[in-house]
Amino acid sequence: MSSTDSKTAKIQAHFKNLTSIAPVLNAASDELTKAIRGLDQALKKLNIGLSVWVTFAVRHEDSGDDEYDLEQIGYTKLNGEWGLGLRRIWGNERFDTQYQDGPWLFSDAPRDMRLRSTDKIPDVIEELGKEAVKTTKAMQQKSLEVRELAGAIEQISTSTQPIISKALSEAALKTLRAGGLIDTLTPYKEGSK
Repeated sequence: MSSTDSKTAKIQAHFKNLTSIAPVLNAASDELTKAIRGLDQALKKLNIGLSVWVTFAVRHEDSGDDEYDLEQIGYTKLNGEWGLGLRRIWGNERFDTQYQDGPWLFSDAPRDMRLRSTDKIPDVIEELGKEAVKTTKAMQQKSLEVRELAGAIEQISTSTQPIISKALSEAALKTLRAGGLIDTLTPYKEGSK
């Protein structure tokens, strides 16, 4: 048997093995995707609308040269759809460079990456909870601030006093006239409308 015949026989044997395992791999991948789809649907019902990312693989640790290379799983919105996603980011902090593969929805990411990421799904759910609590507190605080601002503006807009009052000094009037903002101004009189 020649060297070429040996290589051909080896390739044929490997391809035959690959042919037999491919349908099993595809079925296993489909099963994982189906399980993730169920989780995505449960999360969508909550209508959280927050993105979080959790690192599940680090390629360069403590290299001392400010480089990083991370693989992350998260919950985010991609192509108008919320769901679990995967991405790889790498770069150099010192030079402020960053590159990215993805993000992909979970089912669109490379299979090996999907497999490595699944152990971190509970961490994603935990981070979503933490982010939801933090965001809720911030929104409540901002709502209070905006309500106070709206109340102050409403008081001014519903006031019976004219906008221009005694507090407007002659210097301010002169500036307004000089800038062409007003031609004449009726002096404020108590009780006038």
